[in-house]
Amino acid sequence: MILQFWLGAILLLIIASAIFLIPFLGAKSSVKSSNNDKRNQLNRALYDVRIAEIEKDDEQGLLIDKEKIINELQHNLLDDINDQQTVSTSNKSRFIWLPGLLLLTLGSVAMYSSLGAYNELDNWQKTLQRYPALQDKLFNDPDARPTEEDLRDIMLGLRTQLANDETDADGWLLYSRLGMVFKDTELALDAIKKAYALAPNSVDVVLVYAQLKMQKGDEYSQQQAEMMLQQLLIDHPTEIQAWSMYAFMALEQQNYSEAIKRWQAMLPLVDANSKQAGMLQDSIEYAKNQIQLEGTESIEENNVVPTTIKETPLEVMLDEAGAPIYMVNIFVSERVVVPQSGFIIVYAQAVSGPKMPIAAVKLALTKLPLSTQIGDANAMMQGMKLSDQSEFVIKARLSKSGDVMKKEGDWQGTSAVIKAGQIEPVAIIINEQL
Repeated sequence: MILQFWLGAILLLIIASAIFLIPFLGAKSSVKSSNNDKRNQLNRALYDVRIAEIEKDDEQGLLIDKEKIINELQHNLLDDINDQQTVSTSNKSRFIWLPGLLLLTLGSVAMYSSLGAYNELDNWQKTLQRYPALQDKLFNDPDARPTEEDLRDIMLGLRTQLANDETDADGWLLYSRLGMVFKDTELALDAIKKAYALAPNSVDVVLVYAQLKMQKGDEYSQQQAEMMLQQLLIDHPTEIQAWSMYAFMALEQQNYSEAIKRWQAMLPLVDANSKQAGMLQDSIEYAKNQIQLEGTESIEENNVVPTTIKETPLEVMLDEAGAPIYMVNIFVSERVVVPQSGFIIVYAQAVSGPKMPIAAVKLALTKLPLSTQIGDANAMMQGMKLSDQSEFVIKARLSKSGDVMKKEGDWQGTSAVIKAGQIEPVAIIINEQL
């Protein structure tokens, strides 16, 4: 790469020098042509005058050999070219362009030395040459202790690799983790968004994304992080790291009873005699002490499945006919461009069978996230009830026009499969573009 750079620089300098010399070459040719023209015109004039005199002398009978005189005159005037003067003039102006060319060359080199980025370019190329060895050291050597400089070099090499292949989800994940190491939250968040767009079902990607959302600290990001962890634990109920983050989130919110429930859910997943089990017991005791200090009620020690967005009574909501009503919490992914006005269309669909909506609700787009309820009262057709379905999903679609028919460009989200009579609120993330 460095060789290519220098070859390119030399080529550009040659082109610039050639452009610089063109006016001098043109001027030289122009002067030479002008001198030749003047000499030829003078010789022609003298020749014409002398021919006229010879004709007059011939008429008076003063000439003996007219043809010989005319031939000599042609040789002296028409064929006479003063080469010596041309060479002399050329010799004087031959090197007039040399100082200018030297100034152009030295000035270009001096300007690049002061304003260019040769050192940075050279360091970048050296880093790229070291990158495979650094990568092997980081991932394949369990005893490796990479320095800060090694990590920065890996980060630079990885960013170059990602510039050439933006579809590498694992690469964006690693780049995000390196950003977290150097406490560059914005860079890490930007990288993990790209990884999540490429691999939304990756456990590692979701964990890092949720962690960065938690670090942002605002209420909306906290809700999104909690929702992501809830969905992850539904899909992967034995994921220890997700449980740990989920419990820590409750602890940060000073929701000690919920934190205890989540730590208790982790206990069966670890060895009872392990250090991790002891730490979990200590954490539970700490939360219980905090509850006693605050004078709150004691909690029941039972396991929970994290499908709720917030604490809700464990009772089935029923309508007047005794059919279940389902609470739906709707969130929108950050990559969705939310219009200033529009509608959210929420509808239930059977898991198997016709895809026609069983029940639907149309909501004006106001503040997000939002909540609604859906049940038999929202049935689309008489005789087709949501309460008759043993399993179904609920979808939420963001529509600018409010048209119930799907349109290209609309954004949609789908819940997990819902069992009939489910108590917990349904969480939906709108993150898929139609």
